[in-house]
Amino acid sequence: KAKAKAQRISCVNNLKQVGVATRIYATDNQDRFPWQVPELEGGSAEFLAKNKATETCRHWQALSNELSNPRVIRCPRDGNRTQANSFMNGRPRGAAGKNIVPFCEGKATKHTKGNRSYSYFIAKGADEAKPNNILSGDRNIIFGNYDNDSESKSKHITFKKRFTNKKTPLWSTTIHEEQGDLLLSDSSVQQASSQKLMQYMIDSSDADNELMFPAGK
Repeated sequence: KAKAKAQRISCVNNLKQVGVATRIYATDNQDRFPWQVPELEGGSAEFLAKNKATETCRHWQALSNELSNPRVIRCPRDGNRTQANSFMNGRPRGAAGKNIVPFCEGKATKHTKGNRSYSYFIAKGADEAKPNNILSGDRNIIFGNYDNDSESKSKHITFKKRFTNKKTPLWSTTIHEEQGDLLLSDSSVQQASSQKLMQYMIDSSDADNELMFPAGK
């Protein structure tokens, strides 16, 4: 329990660093987050479409100058992640690439398997001008037939706001025992139960509540 508590604190601190990084980025880019900025300007807006879900890692790469290290976006409780040691694409050829675990690759490999080197989703509706909107959080969410833990591919999932007993956002047991950590657009981090996760979605000004998930397994 003590180890789990320490890892939960570390996860919260990771998301706080993500919040600081996105705020610094927004300050330098007309109050826009990377996924609101075209690639030619150093952003990742071209990778927002659902058919680009396998390249969600590009949004994190756009923040690499502010984050500096991909360890920040891996929860220490998330045992199903391969820790990347750089934000680079692929591995350099020859001896130089032997010890490199790349962050972002278009197809599965034994090293990162695409988007499986980080633990956090990104919310499309994140907006610095809308502080109650969700920005990021732990990936292990269940919603109806969707269970991130069992998904082998990255996906975009739209939650909206009308929930039923059969279709309610829930944290799984795999990371924080049916709890999770959420980063809001005002850079605050909340430790949330499934009930609170649902309430944050209801309170958000984002009608779609569309989240971009990494692969779960």
